[in-house]
Amino acid sequence: MRSWSLAFLCGVLLLQQFTFLPAQYWLIITGAAAFLIEFFLVKKYFYLRYLAAVLFGFFWGLWYVHALFSWNLPVDLEGKPILIKGYISSIPSISDNRATFLFSLKTIQDHPAHAIIKLSSQNILENLRAGDKWQWQVKLKRIHGLMNPGGFDYESFALQAGIRANGYVLKSSNNRLLESHWYHDFFNRLRQKLKNKIEMILPKSDTSPWIIALALGERENISEDKWEVLRNTGTNHLMAIAGLHIGFMASFIFFVTSFFWRQIPKLTLMIPAQFAGGFFALAMAILYSALAGFSIPTQRACFMLSAALIMLVTRRTILSWQGWCIALLAVLIVNPLCVLTTSFWLSFISVALIIYGVSGRLHEKNVWWKSGRVQFVIVLGLIPLSIGLFQQFSLVSFLANSIAIPWVGFVIVPLTLFGCFILIFSVKAGGFILLLADKLLAILWKILSWFSHLSWASWYIMIPDTGVLLLACVGMIIILLPKGFSGKFFGIFWLFPLIFYHYPAPQKGNVWFTLLDVGQGLSAVLQTKNHILVFDAGGKFGANYDMGESVVSPFLRSIGAKKIDMLVVSHPDNDHLGGAKTLFHYFPILNARSSTPDRLLPFSSQYCLRGESWQWDNVNFKFLYPPPENLNLDNNSSCVLLITDQAHHHILLTGDIEKFAEKYLTEHDGKNLSADIIVAPHHGSKTSAMSEFVDDINPRYVLFPVGYLNRYHFPHASVVKKYQQINANLLETDKSGAVQIKFSKDTLLLSEYRRDHYRYWNFTDGLE
Repeated sequence: MRSWSLAFLCGVLLLQQFTFLPAQYWLIITGAAAFLIEFFLVKKYFYLRYLAAVLFGFFWGLWYVHALFSWNLPVDLEGKPILIKGYISSIPSISDNRATFLFSLKTIQDHPAHAIIKLSSQNILENLRAGDKWQWQVKLKRIHGLMNPGGFDYESFALQAGIRANGYVLKSSNNRLLESHWYHDFFNRLRQKLKNKIEMILPKSDTSPWIIALALGERENISEDKWEVLRNTGTNHLMAIAGLHIGFMASFIFFVTSFFWRQIPKLTLMIPAQFAGGFFALAMAILYSALAGFSIPTQRACFMLSAALIMLVTRRTILSWQGWCIALLAVLIVNPLCVLTTSFWLSFISVALIIYGVSGRLHEKNVWWKSGRVQFVIVLGLIPLSIGLFQQFSLVSFLANSIAIPWVGFVIVPLTLFGCFILIFSVKAGGFILLLADKLLAILWKILSWFSHLSWASWYIMIPDTGVLLLACVGMIIILLPKGFSGKFFGIFWLFPLIFYHYPAPQKGNVWFTLLDVGQGLSAVLQTKNHILVFDAGGKFGANYDMGESVVSPFLRSIGAKKIDMLVVSHPDNDHLGGAKTLFHYFPILNARSSTPDRLLPFSSQYCLRGESWQWDNVNFKFLYPPPENLNLDNNSSCVLLITDQAHHHILLTGDIEKFAEKYLTEHDGKNLSADIIVAPHHGSKTSAMSEFVDDINPRYVLFPVGYLNRYHFPHASVVKKYQQINANLLETDKSGAVQIKFSKDTLLLSEYRRDHYRYWNFTDGLE
């Protein structure tokens, strides 16, 4: 079972490496081959059963994906008003006067369509209930996420969640509620009612959102600074309903039920106390998982508990690894695409580490063995995975978890669930219990916040080399071998590539340039041998999301940046300024320049004025614009920066300047504006690209930082035509993702992150 389950996993993972989805006839080929091997050849050639398992995994994943891809939003309907009908299929999340929810589509323009889409609404915020059937006028887009080194792949997330399109509800007389029945999506309706009650009862505090998260698994409205506390202390797993919480509650129910069952002799004669305890523990696990929306960690916990219950009933012994493999196979059958999520890997690898680090040892009776070893094994063993998935590792994780795990598991979670249960009968009594849980959690939160703000709390590191991470995993496996194995010390040598990893950097005199994909906004990073310059930081969208946090910071960590030598904010529009303050929070910024320094307060910055220049590692930087008299002209006050390397390659960054500023530059710099690379002024707006300016620059590459199907329709066709007439190569970030250009002495190496890293889910209409 163990090897077969792992081989099945390998088959699922094999599918994820494809750039284009294999056609449906491969279902017949792989399915038939797996069947023939498993039932006709395995008896003679035993090891072929693992090949059959790989083929079964590949077949199952391929069938699942083709079922998802059975409906795609037609290209001709993207961005156009259309009429849809269907059911709300998640708890609506309301923040910043916007409701966001999943919608189970049934018809589109009165034609049948069966898919899950994600909608937002600013027009209708009240009376949105899970399970209700609505008719709406909407605009939809295909799934399209940002693509950057070190960044989050929203497209793979949407695929595994089954989301096939995004959109928003328009203001229309066609919007109306069609049906509302209590039995439609019963569990989500129950969860929503419970959430509303908790929000009404609990006063708003730093910890009240976590009570909802621990009760229902709903975490959408939790601010980024609170997540940072958990990441820095390695305790983010505690604030999501996972196997740990379910294990605590199931154990509690098992022992309580068994104890009271034994007090009634008639019951023990009918059903042994252990059977009863196991049954009620499993029932609790399933109920708690349902409240959490059956997330991957809760599925894993339920399947492992089910295996344990079967073991009790059948009086058979099931090894820990067998239970783990049963749960692995079951989760993959439910959703093979869960391998694209971090929660899948964290959940199963954490449990595997516990089994590996604790089983097969001589059980000692001291407190360290009983309470400390499991935590030590998890903290140490997850270092490579934490670096690979989250670009950081908490140095206070062991201490923080030693306090937080028993506090949350034995106190907060039981009180929270008990309070939710009592709410059914008494709002006052249930509210009191939940308030008590909130107050106790607030005490823990102060401790975690103190840990988080220690200067050495977290080690930020990203290793893009998968081979280095795999070597580190091997080293951890050796180090965690049982006492008595000779050579454990040599596991440390396997960690050396991780500890002494050297990030690639340009040679002295060369420059590496990256235009990041921040949607409809701008952020670019220039890297010399020893220095980093960030030009703009993308936008900020709501209280909990900005491009500095989600794109720029992860990219900087992916190149090993420890500081920012200069941050330039070209002008104060949100799509350029919005993520800047996050960068001040995460990195030491030695210098800052802007056309409006007051907008960066309380952080120190100065004006970017024409004529200022400096040199880093034999690479020259010079501001060409604005002059002092042009500082209050909105877009036409944007900082313009020219970068020249030792081989006289030129890069021109222009912010949102328009024809007024272009005319100034043409008159004062003329042919000196010539550049190999230009980031198109104002994202390619028709208010830019004056003919004389384009001719003077005569760029080899023109980069347009634009969002997918942006409402401004950038870049404008007239601008594109002007650059095409001078035979420039045009690249748009919505199609290319992050664009990276590395200059060396005589060459220019260009890469487009989306095209270089795409998988079949990035091009859902590209079936072979």
